[in-house]
Amino acid sequence: MPFSDPDLDSERELNSPLLQAICPKLTPCRIREYQPDDLDDCLEIYRSNSLNSKNPERLTNFAEFLELGTSYYLVVEYEGDVIACGGLELIGDSDTATLVYGMVHGEYQRRGFGTTLLAARIALLETEDRPVELWLRTHEATIPFYGRFGFSLHSVDEHHPGPQNHPALLWLGIDDQDILDVRTALTDRDIFIHLNETEEDEPEDEEALVYGEEEEE
Repeated sequence: MPFSDPDLDSERELNSPLLQAICPKLTPCRIREYQPDDLDDCLEIYRSNSLNSKNPERLTNFAEFLELGTSYYLVVEYEGDVIACGGLELIGDSDTATLVYGMVHGEYQRRGFGTTLLAARIALLETEDRPVELWLRTHEATIPFYGRFGFSLHSVDEHHPGPQNHPALLWLGIDDQDILDVRTALTDRDIFIHLNETEEDEPEDEEALVYGEEEEE
């Protein structure tokens, strides 16, 4: 069940609509960066979503995307199983980022994992002096889910093949305090983001892989 501590949430919720939507739904789990061994699990998550399973070509595109890599691609583990995945594309030094291929396995939906995955990707945004525009392309059916976090509808592609559930483009403006608050909300619940080691980082121990531990999370 999603964990919520009113004593931790109340003050921040009064000041942040984003936190009002995120805090009550955060679900304890392990979040880490994608590795090649996760390919089959991520493809199964993709297949478990009915909108995706109807188009084999999209599954191939997703597999190719995973092989190419992205700025960040995360997987969510729960009770030892990979049950959700989603990416964050950072666009150079601009004030724009994009959420990509975010999904929860069909058997684990409506349990807070989608919210937790969204929060984790927001936590990976850089804090800057200017707001960040966060964009995503999704389907009409998911607009209410993202709308509760403050995402606004930019456009709907009504000319896309198919009678319903057209692709939609959404966006959300996020400032530094939003990012810091989301990071704090995650670590208040012992939810950390474990990033893959790089040659530049070379951390001394596993704890150094936990995103943002040096800050207030």
